[in-house]
Amino acid sequence: MMLAPMLHVNPMITAVQWSAPNRGWSKLNTDGAVSLNGSYVAIGGVIKNANANWLWGLSMLLRKIIIFKIEARAILKGLRLAWEKKIRLLEIECDNALLVEMIVVVEQLIVRCWNYALFIE
Repeated sequence: MMLAPMLHVNPMITAVQWSAPNRGWSKLNTDGAVSLNGSYVAIGGVIKNANANWLWGLSMLLRKIIIFKIEARAILKGLRLAWEKKIRLLEIECDNALLVEMIVVVEQLIVRCWNYALFIE
């Protein structure tokens, strides 16, 4: 009888460094996490200024949902917090490439519509 070879997991360590937004801007960093048994989901975020000073933070426990919704909820909560705190120049950073791409496309569509609406008024 042949046994399957043992798999050895070699974790990769990657250095990650926070990059500041441009002067006068703030930056929202968000992330989501799922518990080991998958029954709990948490989101969190932080808003910092260009000098890397912590301005505000957010966290929330959610019911079990798909990861795309987890990341989207974190960004939405961060955007609401920024708006409440009168932050209008905001850079957003998250690790979900599809979500970031979707936000960029929607933002481009909104800007086109708003510019057009402002032009005709």
